[in-house]
Amino acid sequence: MDFLKSIVAASVALAVSVANAEVLPRGTAVTLVFDQDLYSKTAKVGDTVMMHVARDVVVDGRVVIQAGTREDALIAGVSGRGKFGKNASIRLALNPVNGLRDAKIALQPRNAGSSFKGSRTDHAAIAAGAGMIVLGPIGLIGGLFIPGKEVKIKPGDKLESEVAHDVRI
Repeated sequence: MDFLKSIVAASVALAVSVANAEVLPRGTAVTLVFDQDLYSKTAKVGDTVMMHVARDVVVDGRVVIQAGTREDALIAGVSGRGKFGKNASIRLALNPVNGLRDAKIALQPRNAGSSFKGSRTDHAAIAAGAGMIVLGPIGLIGGLFIPGKEVKIKPGDKLESEVAHDVRI
C-alpha cells in the first residue's frame, strides 16, 4: 500500500511540475550578433559562422537564454552576384542554442534572407527598359553592365531570428 501511495504522490508531483512549467513561445525574438566577417565571395557551403545572443531572452521574469550564449550556424547556400543587378546571397542554417536547464532551442531567421542581400535589380530593369525604348533590343544589353552587390557582414552586424517552435523550459 505504501508503494502505491508513493507512486500516486510522484505522479501528482510530476503533473504539478509539468503544469507549472514555463513555455518559451514560438516566434519569440532572439537577436544574434556576428562574431566574424562573412563575405559571399569567400563563403563556402558547410562553413561554420560564429555568433552570439545579443541580449537576455526573458519569459515571466526568468532569463531563458542568456546574452552572450554562443550560436554557431552552418552556411547552407551561397550564390554569387549576377548581371541585371542580381545580388549575391548567403543562406544560413541556425543550430539550436542552449537555454535554461540546458534546453535546446531551435531558431530560424525572422525574415528569411532579407538580412543577407540587398536589391539593385530595379536599377538594372530601369537601365534595360530605357535602353529598349531608346535603342531597341540592343539596349537590353545595358542591363548586363549593372552588377548586383556582394554580401559583406562584419563582426557586430545583427541577424534577427526567432524561436522556431514552443519550448517547455
